[in-house]
Order: sequence, then structure tokens, then C-alpha cells
Amino acid sequence: MRVWEDRRVQVVFATRRYMAPGGIADVRVTTRRWWDKSAIGRPMDDVLLLCPTDVVYCHDHRGMEWPSEDWFHDALRKRSSLIHEALVNEAMRQPGNKVLWHDHFKEMDFEFIDGTQALRWDAKNHPARGLPDAEVRWNHARSEFDIRDLLNWCRAVKELDRFAEMLIVDDDLDVVSYRVKEVQPKGRFEAQFFDGDGAIGMLNGSSWVSEKGDAAGIPSFLGGHVLDENSLSEVNDNLGARVARDMEDKGLLVRTGFKYGVRWRAYEGDMSENHAPWLVSHPHSLPADWTSACQGSRLSSGVNKTMLLPVVEGDSVSYVAIVRPPPDARWSTTRRRQ
Repeated sequence: MRVWEDRRVQVVFATRRYMAPGGIADVRVTTRRWWDKSAIGRPMDDVLLLCPTDVVYCHDHRGMEWPSEDWFHDALRKRSSLIHEALVNEAMRQPGNKVLWHDHFKEMDFEFIDGTQALRWDAKNHPARGLPDAEVRWNHARSEFDIRDLLNWCRAVKELDRFAEMLIVDDDLDVVSYRVKEVQPKGRFEAQFFDGDGAIGMLNGSSWVSEKGDAAGIPSFLGGHVLDENSLSEVNDNLGARVARDMEDKGLLVRTGFKYGVRWRAYEGDMSENHAPWLVSHPHSLPADWTSACQGSRLSSGVNKTMLLPVVEGDSVSYVAIVRPPPDARWSTTRRRQ
């Protein structure tokens, strides 16, 4: 067993019964102060067990030498996510948050949702004194975007009264954080549908009807109204129509979102009274990766709106929002360029 010691702390390789997932042995540190102050690692008797992500953090921020000359290279070969995890860990810990990685979950006996990769406590809290404030996932910017998995995860996290946080790492090794939540948009607008008698078909499912009168939010032209494919009374079972009708059933005024690069914008009331708080993607145009998902979130926040991503589940429609947290809850890092 290789042992090294500096003036502050002794480190040894843990025995195999402390083997972390991925075949990397935990590192045992003969001190408890890193846990007591910063909740690093997992306490066991009078020592700490450090998972690979903990080891990288302590090397960078606590002056700890590598357990062996080849430790980092071997760990990265066995755990290809290690560098990205280390960046996410650093971003969350910078403001003083406490972070517990998935390697320690079972032994620490905290309740968590499947798919959660880390638990986070605010700077004023500590795992020894209470439950986590958030459950965390991370992804690379080019990782696949799975809306149904994300919806199920954020619902379950909310049931535990925690924030569902997603941290994204890009190719520059920068980190940015988002919160994921299910949104139930509501409005007070009474939808108006047309019977379709005498409607003349136009391009791409639109039609023109010669009905006169004021129809709020419906474009008029030469004594009639130009309708999109969702405005006629006959049943339309395509996914887009089901989302549009669901929003109208919730009291929202639904109009095109073309100028914002999405399918719809949705108002809570009359267009003349308020701006549209929601931008809504078509179910066939959901993000394919996290770059697209973050792009939509930033675009909508830049115009003081929230992007909603619809999920059609049987006869119901649910809406997922990926939003920037408030300024005091943004965990991010920007790597210095050499």
C-alpha cells in the first residue's frame, strides 16, 4: 500500500471494499476537517473517503498531492466523465455550496431521485445538519436532449421539495447552470373557433373564411380571417394541434412565434393588455441536444419570456421550462485561456 504524507494530511489508497463505481478505489484521508468545513468526501470513523471527483477538487483547491504519480491518468481512463464532473463540482463549490457526489449516495443514506448525479446544499447548510437544497445533473453541450426523461426527473425532484438543477459544460470547459421545472401556464382568454363553412384552403393548412367581426388576435384580410390549421372546429389529431388546443383550453391566446424562432407565442389575456410571457416549441421541433435547449432558454429570457417545451402524454400535454436561475443561484466557471 502506497502512503504519502505532507505537513497537513496523510493519504492512502483505500482497500477494495471502498471501491467506487468505475473500478477506481476511493482515497482515504486521515482528517475530518474537510468534511466539517466544506462537506468534501464521506466521513467514516475518524477519516474521509474521497471519490475521484473529490480527489481532483482537493488537489486543485486544498493542496493535496495526487495519491500516486499516475493516479489522474488511470482515473480518467476508467471514468471518462471525470474532467467534466470536476468542472461542475468546482462551479457549484465556488460560492461555498456543499456538494455530495453519487459515489457516496448509498453509504450516506440520503434519499435521491434516479438519474441524479450530485446533491447540493446551500453555503449556509451542511449534509450533517439537514437535507439537500437541490438535486443536480450535468451534461455536455453536445449531449442528447431527452425531454421525457427530464420531465420525469424534475417532477420527482419537486416532490422532494428540491430544485432540479442542470449544469452544462461546453467545449471551452466553461460551465453554466439552469433550473428545470414543469410549468402549468394559465390564462383568462376565451378561445374563439370558426365553423369552417365556406373556408377556402391556403398553403400549409391555413384557410380563409369570410366571417366578419372582430376576432381577437386573428389576422383579417379583405373582409375575412386568415386561420392557421388549429382554428377550425373539426378535430385535428396531429401533435401540433393538440398542443395549441391544450393551451387554448388553459385560457391562453395562442399566436405564431415565428419572429422569435419558435412555433407559438402565448398570452395570458388580450394582446393589447400584456406581452406574451410564453414562447412554445412545436413537439416536432424540440431540441436535439443541450446546445439547442440552452439557446432557446437564453433567447426567450433575452426578450423577457419563458420557453416551454411541450410533452404530449396520452390525452394530456405537459410543459417543461429550462430557465436561468436568479443571480444569487447561478453556478458557473469560465476557464482562463492560455
